Amino acid sequence: MKLKHTLIAAAAGVLAAACAPGTAPTYGPAPDISHDELVRQVEETPEKRGMYVVIDLAENELRFMDGARIVWSAPVGTGTGLHLRGEGVEWEFSTPDGIFQVQHKELDPVWNLPDWHFVKHDLPVPPRNSPERRLPGALGVAAVYLNEEIAIHGTDKPDLLGQRVSHGCIRLENKYALRLFHNVQRGTPVVITGGEKVPPPDTTAVPTDPGVPEAKPNRPRAATAALLRTLDAQLADAGASMEWTETASELISRGIRDDATALRGVLSRAGRSDNAAVEAEYATFVADAFARGSWRAVVSLARIPEEARERGAWAIVQGTMDLYGGSIDDATAPWPSSRLLASTLGPEGRQGWDALREAESEYRERYGAARIVWTEAGRR
Repeated sequence: MKLKHTLIAAAAGVLAAACAPGTAPTYGPAPDISHDELVRQVEETPEKRGMYVVIDLAENELRFMDGARIVWSAPVGTGTGLHLRGEGVEWEFSTPDGIFQVQHKELDPVWNLPDWHFVKHDLPVPPRNSPERRLPGALGVAAVYLNEEIAIHGTDKPDLLGQRVSHGCIRLENKYALRLFHNVQRGTPVVITGGEKVPPPDTTAVPTDPGVPEAKPNRPRAATAALLRTLDAQLADAGASMEWTETASELISRGIRDDATALRGVLSRAGRSDNAAVEAEYATFVADAFARGSWRAVVSLARIPEEARERGAWAIVQGTMDLYGGSIDDATAPWPSSRLLASTLGPEGRQGWDALREAESEYRERYGAARIVWTEAGRR
């Protein structure tokens, strides 16, 4: 596991706003773990649970982690460190070291062009809410926001990844950006490290704009039953391929809209893989489906066989809580059953909700003291 032992705060007074989605509420409690404490928990007790993201600036690589294990990794594009001066203002295009948490995520994000974009291209700076600032498609298929300035987002220029080419955001090939979208939830910890090993800015290329991807050709829409068969085959060979993630993503999108067969199919396939790494990641996809469509998911749990319902409920709970950086005893801990008021559910919804509650009790018993805890309050 490549982690450095010194965190460097972002330089004071630096303006970035490279991929800002606009003002959004922060998700708390914020991680206040020291880097040494994180290393101690992970390396001295490798069986500790907890999923998080590492961005290694020295290697220009993103790693999705489960405790001490790398679930998957991919090259990224990071900030160049170059400066741009405008009238009375200066921007530094760096990706800061630090420990963050996911604040917000979205599919098909729109880039709200910052002032520096217009200064850089010798264009007049439009008013803050001008439609001239909105650029659809420039951030790829998905974005995960760490604050109002920094995001991890897709790009249609994978040939530029593995280099320092951005204005501060972390660029990821679209297929991995979509995968990460499903892997994380609000509050998922993100460690950005390795900045002290980054070469001086004068050795890097001029930062490139994300660009606007070309229109993709329309493909025939596969039937849900066919997609579920494809998912079965891909999960059987998931140790050698990530293709299942794209199929599961499409099924989840259908399921939370209006396709009950798709959602029940995704839920009922949880807990069936012999590959522990695949099973843990699949649980994050199931947790994402629940977070984005809780009522549909809890009713769908009730409409699948009991054994599948137990596996699906366990995946929702495991995927949700393994991504949470706080103590499970926090009043704000995101236990899935807390998303729904039991008294408002009908008989089927209540059956699914009861399955979640049983899985939550089991999770507390199994892993209450075996999780990475990212906040000082949770370590008391």
